Amino acid sequence: MISVSTFLENVERNAARVNRYQSGGDGTGGGCDCIGLPIGAVRLAGEKWPWTHGSNYAARYRVDNLRMVSVADDLVLGELVFKAREPGEKGYSLPSSYDTSADRRDYYHVGVVTSVSPLEITHCTKNGEENGIFRDTKLGQWKWAGTLNIVDYADQDNGEALPIYEATVTAPSGKTVNMRANPSMKSSVMEAVPIGERVGILGEYDDTWTRIEYHGKKGYMMARYLIQGIQEEEPEEVLVPRIKLLEMRACIADCMNIIDKLV
Repeated sequence: MISVSTFLENVERNAARVNRYQSGGDGTGGGCDCIGLPIGAVRLAGEKWPWTHGSNYAARYRVDNLRMVSVADDLVLGELVFKAREPGEKGYSLPSSYDTSADRRDYYHVGVVTSVSPLEITHCTKNGEENGIFRDTKLGQWKWAGTLNIVDYADQDNGEALPIYEATVTAPSGKTVNMRANPSMKSSVMEAVPIGERVGILGEYDDTWTRIEYHGKKGYMMARYLIQGIQEEEPEEVLVPRIKLLEMRACIADCMNIIDKLV
């Protein structure tokens, strides 16, 4: 079993390496399909997915508490959500391998609830102007949801995590820095935190992202915009070198991103 936080972290890791839709892909090599996104996340977390690669299979055999949902408040963070067609509907194409299944729905597409408030459903699809990862902010046709039975949903945060220390939000330009629902530039923005505000640090995600708390909300901010210990009353001779350090870190991070794209 893996925790919800570990599952979601690896959903983002998998999404970051996807660059095209590929039937049967799990993110390895950049190709991925809809069920491949959560399957790849499970594998990145060190667990196995020795079962069938398919959304219909996942809905029937790898998901618990499958139910119809009508509003975003019905969803649970880290759940799988499905689009489904009933027999007779246009596009209905349930594979013959499910001829003996009592459930006759065709669960033709699957996503992951990566944020509840604001709503964010992350999925890999071939539809749209470009292939790859999409983030839906409305429920739309996502009508069914359930918990993946390899994930421990009892391990939810529930607001009990306490900050390890505080840091100040600082940037070489602009007035705010975005706090996002998940550690990804494509993830939804929860708050635009003003520069100079202090936030609680809940833990380091990786070299790029830090998990933070701001005004009771928990999310992620790029580590390069956070400096531990800056106080408004600090003298200029102390504050300026720290700002210079931040600018240097931001420059290095930008250079590394360019190098990664060229490699």
